[in-house]
Amino acid sequence: MQETIAIAEDEQDLRELLAEFLSGNGYRVLAAASAAEFRAMVEFEAVDLAILDINMPGEDGLSLARWLNARGSTSIIFATAVASAIDRIVGLESGADDYITKPYHMREMLARIRGLLRRRKMARAALAGKRLAAIASIDIVGYTLLIQTDEQNGLALTDRFFRDVVTQSLPRRAGNLFKMLGDGALIDFPSVQNAVEWALECQTETRAYAAAHGQAQSLRLRIGVAVGDVVVRNGDRFGEVVALAARIQEAAPAGSVMISDVARAMTRGKIREDFVARRHALKNIAEPMELWLHEGPSAAIAASASNGESAVR
Repeated sequence: MQETIAIAEDEQDLRELLAEFLSGNGYRVLAAASAAEFRAMVEFEAVDLAILDINMPGEDGLSLARWLNARGSTSIIFATAVASAIDRIVGLESGADDYITKPYHMREMLARIRGLLRRRKMARAALAGKRLAAIASIDIVGYTLLIQTDEQNGLALTDRFFRDVVTQSLPRRAGNLFKMLGDGALIDFPSVQNAVEWALECQTETRAYAAAHGQAQSLRLRIGVAVGDVVVRNGDRFGEVVALAARIQEAAPAGSVMISDVARAMTRGKIREDFVARRHALKNIAEPMELWLHEGPSAAIAASASNGESAVR
């Protein structure tokens, strides 16, 4: 959604130049020549940030800032020729978030605006219960074969596997299994490094467990890892990253770990194991994505047989 910036500036040339510059950088801009005009202009508008001159004819910018703060949570920058330390302190105490003196460079103003709006978004996300999380999606590739071969023993083996391997391994990396999906699960980790290291360890432990139970060919995992914002509600996790982790897992060969490009960037140099880049067209995602694959022993054949993938070191 386009963010709205409102300007109160009595110098016409500066007002028009600033409005044009900010519009050219993607903002919706409202501009007024006085405090009275500004009040009327924004009375029924949702304003994300206001740029206020302090010394204007009639009502000054300090009074206008107090009015804005009483009205809602608009970020405020004072842009003024008044440059003394006392005036700066008075301006900030009146409710402004930043203070820039004239003449100023337009790029500096833009940097200050972007910083304030970024922090505003972070504050809103915190209030909405959002947080950054790494989500791992796991799936038992041989689940159908297990059940078809011997339903009772297949279900029992699956239950034991989740109990003995998956849930036992999660505390080591602070993982939280928040949703079971029949033959799979979704797991939340506090850091991307924890998620990727757990995924690699889990694949190793799964291969050992399957071999010990004579199920090396039918008990195999796919694991996908993605990182992004989630909303926690009633113990569940909501957000695009949850669906993305599941889509990445679906694209992964049996026995492998596949992670998003962002997850790879955040763990580069921290994870010993090699990952190779592969482009994939994921379900319900318009453009192919670059994902990163770590192949276990059981994944090599499946990976080489996959269609539409090109690996680069």
